[in-house]
Amino acid sequence: MTNTYDGPVATGENLFSVPVVTNLVRCGGMRPGRDVFQMDPGLSYGLGEYARMLDVLESHGFDRRFAFPHGGHLLNLHAAAGLGLGGCESYPGVFAPFGGYPDACALSGGRIAPTDAPGFGLERQAGVAELIADLTA
Repeated sequence: MTNTYDGPVATGENLFSVPVVTNLVRCGGMRPGRDVFQMDPGLSYGLGEYARMLDVLESHGFDRRFAFPHGGHLLNLHAAAGLGLGGCESYPGVFAPFGGYPDACALSGGRIAPTDAPGFGLERQAGVAELIADLTA
């Protein structure tokens, strides 16, 4: 339980909707300013539902900068940048070709930002353009 652990807790990667996030903030012992929420916009019921999850966090005294989307892919990098979140997970080389980020997303000072490519820029990620071409041929 969080009342016996001083360190930050990160959880929520398997929460996909407003009702379950509401349960977490009401009953899960999460602590504002310390614990991290990892709901994944790509696995939830869309970015709109994810934005409503952030509203739930904020209405219960949590700061959206403590939301770090789970998933390690480009969609969540865009969500973190566009919604003013604290960051997002990243695991380059995992879940290829969709995991990680395109080479144009340069790492600088421990931070990374999305490119100015149209849309999410998935086709600029190594192997994705070829996969899309094969699947739509």
